[in-house]
Amino acid sequence: MSVLRTTLLWISATILVLIPFCLAADFGGILHWSQYPAALGVLAAMVLSLIGLTDSTASSGLRQHKLLLPLGLLVLLAWFQSLTLPSGIVGLLSPGSQTAYSTWLDGLLSSPQQPSSHSISVSPTDTRHVALLLTFLLPLSFAASIVFHARNHLTMLLSAIAITGASVAILGFYRKLDPTADLWFFTSKSNAFAGFVNRNNAALMLNFGMAAGLGLLSWRMMALHSIELDDPDFEFNDLLSLISDRESFIGLLTSITCSAGLLVNGSRGGVVAAIFGLVVAFGYVRPRRGLIGLPILAVVIAISVAILTVPMQLNLETISRLELISANADTLQKDGRLLHWQDGWNAAVSYLPMGSGVSTYGYSYLPYQSQSPGSWFEHADNLWLEMFVETGLPGLVIAVLLFAILLRSLKRLSTSADPIDQGVRVAAWYAIAAVVVSQFFDFGLIMPANLFVAVILATAVVSRQVAGGGLQAPMPDEEDDPYHAMAMADPEYALAMAAEEQALEEAEPIQTKKTGNKIALQSDTRLGRLTASIGAGAIAVIVLLVSVLAAPGLKADASSESLVRRIQHEYSGMKFRPEVLEEVESLLKANLAENPTVAAHVQLASTQRDRGRLAETLEWRPVSIEQAGEIYAKTNLNERELVYPPPLAAMTHDRLKSSVHYEDAWNSSLAGLPECPLSQALRATLVELQSVRETQPETAVAVQHLAKFYSTEPMRLMRLGRRAFMIGDYDAAAGILRDSTALRPDLTSRLMPLLRVNQTSLPLQKVIPENSRAIEIAAADVMLWDEPDQEFLQYATQNIQCNAQTNLASRAKCQALLSRIHFSLKQNEAAIKAGEEAIRLEPDEPRYRVQLIEQLLIMGNRPEALRHARMGRQSDPEDQRFQKFIDRIAELDRKEVLEPAIPRDEHAPDIESILN
Repeated sequence: MSVLRTTLLWISATILVLIPFCLAADFGGILHWSQYPAALGVLAAMVLSLIGLTDSTASSGLRQHKLLLPLGLLVLLAWFQSLTLPSGIVGLLSPGSQTAYSTWLDGLLSSPQQPSSHSISVSPTDTRHVALLLTFLLPLSFAASIVFHARNHLTMLLSAIAITGASVAILGFYRKLDPTADLWFFTSKSNAFAGFVNRNNAALMLNFGMAAGLGLLSWRMMALHSIELDDPDFEFNDLLSLISDRESFIGLLTSITCSAGLLVNGSRGGVVAAIFGLVVAFGYVRPRRGLIGLPILAVVIAISVAILTVPMQLNLETISRLELISANADTLQKDGRLLHWQDGWNAAVSYLPMGSGVSTYGYSYLPYQSQSPGSWFEHADNLWLEMFVETGLPGLVIAVLLFAILLRSLKRLSTSADPIDQGVRVAAWYAIAAVVVSQFFDFGLIMPANLFVAVILATAVVSRQVAGGGLQAPMPDEEDDPYHAMAMADPEYALAMAAEEQALEEAEPIQTKKTGNKIALQSDTRLGRLTASIGAGAIAVIVLLVSVLAAPGLKADASSESLVRRIQHEYSGMKFRPEVLEEVESLLKANLAENPTVAAHVQLASTQRDRGRLAETLEWRPVSIEQAGEIYAKTNLNERELVYPPPLAAMTHDRLKSSVHYEDAWNSSLAGLPECPLSQALRATLVELQSVRETQPETAVAVQHLAKFYSTEPMRLMRLGRRAFMIGDYDAAAGILRDSTALRPDLTSRLMPLLRVNQTSLPLQKVIPENSRAIEIAAADVMLWDEPDQEFLQYATQNIQCNAQTNLASRAKCQALLSRIHFSLKQNEAAIKAGEEAIRLEPDEPRYRVQLIEQLLIMGNRPEALRHARMGRQSDPEDQRFQKFIDRIAELDRKEVLEPAIPRDEHAPDIESILN
């Protein structure tokens, strides 16, 4: 029985440590089809670990499973957020969620279609999936608590985490050295690293590897030299003595590899987290180092701020060329996170007290954004802010409870005389510091690979603390371990162990007396052991039952995501085959009937829309394949060039197939909104379809919503404004295009061709924002029109601020434009003044002087023109234009002398009156 129990526990431990390794190689575990096998692995590990309940070295009672309390509360919170509740109750628990299901659905769904009961989550399918995944943290923690309760599995745990981190670094090195490498876990994104889609997520795994490597070194340091890594008497020279120890090889090698990986990775947050992790792991900011920790902490903070704000490019080329400073690198000040966090905080306040639902941040902040730059923020790049938005006050309480349990366990574990416990403690201190700091700038902890490592390591700390640091639990095979024998031979170590064992023996009766009905940590009585076993067994049954019930849900989500992703991957080759699209539509409908997800709704609407395009192409009755291809391209709903319906097809009495498919796509988009009331994609589909449908009031509402959702994204606003114009919503188009160019004035040049031919529908002064740069670009284009808008040009002269330009060349160009505008408005004095200012700002640019001379000649001011022509010839003798001006002026003067002007008869009829 003993051999069987030991074997099963070893198998369980192996499964537990292999799961994060495999997930790290599969995009960090973000795909549902990798999460489902991982969940099955966790379930298998727990089943195998149940035999440990019969072993006192693996199970000491209920307290070793106390980490299940915060994890269980988190799971309950996620499930509660996904439950359907009356709208009034949701309004009390999360006002922002009620607004999403009411205000943001008004005008899109009729009153009967709007849900009277809905969940707190603004995307319940996403929250439900994460709740399923979080459920498997319970068996993960339970199994880890049993397997890593005894000391003989801890070495494998630290080694496995260290190797996992090192493997991420090695894969990252390989991809940097060979960017053309094509493996399933390599992505084409520039910010990817190894098997992770985001380098910041990978950096957290590298930090976990560093933590485990330092833990291994600390263990060997304590075992061989009876000194802790964070002891005040520790010297770095002591680490050199570990080189000859083969057990320390993994720790040394992985620590070096992970350190190099952090430098090559390019994650600023990862480097800052490593600095804090090292400082905390070595005990510089904990009581055992005394007041020396304060100045050290100040220095670390200063260095961290410099790393986050000074432009730096950490990559392989940087290491090879030793160039760490780059003006083109993004920093915390430039990448927009600080601005976006303001929107995130506003969203968090709106969803208090219960939050918007786990895994809904990408939707929940949209109605409250006003500062976020750039494209859609699917995550806050600040896990603590994202958690506060999604889970509200309960999430904050759960996080505090979890950290309190962990820190209390670490404090108690520090009294252990077992060297392996000191290794676990150092690894945990490093990991805690790295997680707390790095997640202020990232969200890597929500990656299943990282999350599983964090839970396993935290559980090991709690479980070992309850085991009394391994002193109460028997240690098998101690006699066969020469390093243990060497450690036991140390007098101070032996005295410490003996003193602690005696203290525990003396305290046990008193503890039993005080605790009453509570289960003692360890009891020698048969009743105590029986009660502890029954309690742990009851928890095991509950956890196992909940996990088994959750497994089918994860499988369904994996199947649904797999179907949608496969369709998306192969869609370019199937969208021209009607019979394939029909089959795809059937598959998606069947999937939605069982597992309604937002992604499936969006894909179904896209499929039905493309079926409509194919049917419409045939309804135009092409006579060749080439003509069919041309017609299909013109049916693009975003830039449609054809009327609808096709004239010849519309003459039939039967309803057009294309109309049926377009209407199906419309209805599918509306049907998905109750599942995700803040969805951008579903609203965008409604706007697209308006070009092939009769005017629908829902479209105008969708345009307004998208204008808010895209309010900080100029390119998407530009496209939305064009679509609004195409469907005839001119007022909305003008406002959206104005917002777009206000955010990015350079986009005005792309807008001018549309405004040139649609001056009535899109008046210039209504579209062009009160931005000097945008007005300047628009005015320069208007000056080229056959009939320039005089009213706008007058407006431009009053609002163009040339002094706001950043350099002299730009100011000179601006003044030259103002000179042309004033001249076209017959404001001669202002034109001459602006032209001379342009020449003053950039005297070496001849075109400004040429422009002024031409204007002066047209005004008839030949003396000034001659003066500028001579100055131009003097400054640039090689430019023959100035000599030609001088000759031309001289010729005009000669003609004036030889042919004096005939006095004009005031009573003579005007030439126009004669012609008319």
